[in-house]
Amino acid sequence: MIGAVDIGGTKIAVGMVDDSGKVLSRLESPTDAPGGYANGLKRMIDMLRRTSRDAGVEISGIGIGSTGVVYPGSGAFGDVDLLPGWRGNNPVQDLAREFKVTVALENDADASALGEAGWGAGKLKSRLIYVTVGTGIGGGIILNGQLYRGVDMAHPEISHHVIDPSGPDCSCGYRGCWESLATGPAMAAWFNANALGDRPPQNSSAAQICQLANRGD
Repeated sequence: MIGAVDIGGTKIAVGMVDDSGKVLSRLESPTDAPGGYANGLKRMIDMLRRTSRDAGVEISGIGIGSTGVVYPGSGAFGDVDLLPGWRGNNPVQDLAREFKVTVALENDADASALGEAGWGAGKLKSRLIYVTVGTGIGGGIILNGQLYRGVDMAHPEISHHVIDPSGPDCSCGYRGCWESLATGPAMAAWFNANALGDRPPQNSSAAQICQLANRGD
């Protein structure tokens, strides 16, 4: 029984997953990145214990998928835009010490690509590109059945391709990257800054915008 941890810019989700890929229990909490790594680690540990108890199982291993630059070899965070101050901390070592099990860390898009290749639409396919859109945009690439890590084992940051040089500022320091134009926050920023028809500017989230669209607005 694997404890799965998904660390994003907005929320941390934790679940218990069996060998078939079925999620048996799940919890989530706001990431609260400014609150610091120690606070985030404490909530991960608490949610892992609670989901394990809810599923009635013992954790036999833990897999972590995290936004941004991470180092699977060492288990440490790199310079993650959405997690300021978390750089250099090592959730693999910390969770392994707490639960006495093997722990693995991958970039969240790479982890998702591996999951899709193992149990989802990419099962038995030799080549796969997985794109995830949320607070940021990520991509994982499977080539000949293997995860593609890029030059010098660097994760291929597909979201930081410049689409519109005159576009909005991006967290990476450039302007008009795909991530600055098409994430949930980017969608909300554009929508709230541009009144449509008789609609005045407002403070809508991406989820609320999607709800409006589903209602035919």
